[in-house]
Amino acid sequence: MRLRNLGQKFTNLLKQGLSPKELALSISVAVLIGVFPIYGTTTFILAFLALKMRLNMPIMLAISYILTPVQILLIIPFARVGEFLFGFETLGMDIESLQNAYAEGFFAVISKYSGRLILAVGSWLIIAVPVAVFLYIFLFQVFRAIKSSRKGSENKISSEIK
Repeated sequence: MRLRNLGQKFTNLLKQGLSPKELALSISVAVLIGVFPIYGTTTFILAFLALKMRLNMPIMLAISYILTPVQILLIIPFARVGEFLFGFETLGMDIESLQNAYAEGFFAVISKYSGRLILAVGSWLIIAVPVAVFLYIFLFQVFRAIKSSRKGSENKISSEIK
């Protein structure tokens, strides 16, 4: 029942004037920024991008909030991939040490793990940006097909009424 309701809300977004391009771009940018490896920055970045690019901010923020657990889980793998790609030694970094640093505050994390976070951002750029581009292309095709099928069914219904 809840999935059907969610599906109806989603299709209503297509009826509200969002083009398939805008919807696909909003979602793909939200996914891209939603897994950004510096926790606590995504809302600000998404709000800025949504205003600058005139994208759908509610959709973007909702997707970002849904992806928060994924973002947290990907911080260390992004750092490890960055260490590997850029030739750095592995630093003892685990979930507990990150949680403790975040409990002390954002600047404690930056001071302790700034180098690793830069490596994580580098690997995020290398991995997540191409994934977001492919996601945009896929979603654009899907939303365009949905919109054209909806137009076809609306035309069929209006011709039957006449």
